Amino acid sequence: MDAPEALLEFLSYVVANLIDHPQQASIAIGHTSGGTVSYRVQLAPEDVKRVIGKNGLTVSSIRSLLNVAAARHDLRVSLKVGAARDLDGEESADEEAKREAEQAVKAEE
Repeated sequence: MDAPEALLEFLSYVVANLIDHPQQASIAIGHTSGGTVSYRVQLAPEDVKRVIGKNGLTVSSIRSLLNVAAARHDLRVSLKVGAARDLDGEESADEEAKREAEQAVKAEE
């Protein structure tokens, strides 16, 4: 098992133990042009609060653990958590990579 998949399994385990509706949860994985592995967690609206936690402390702790585990494999990771309908309007990892590449080209000009 490669590192991004191991991190995905870890993230799945943590999130599944925090939420009430695991059947409505999904985690998408992508890569940005900068080499960052991007995880997008989509949950039922009532589960989002549980994963984010009071003042964002729970999701911050999850990000910290994910970053430490990723650093052991020389990876950079990002984590986005939201309700499925909230994340649908956001750009995918591929779209983010394309936007970053376009910005880099404009910056060089």
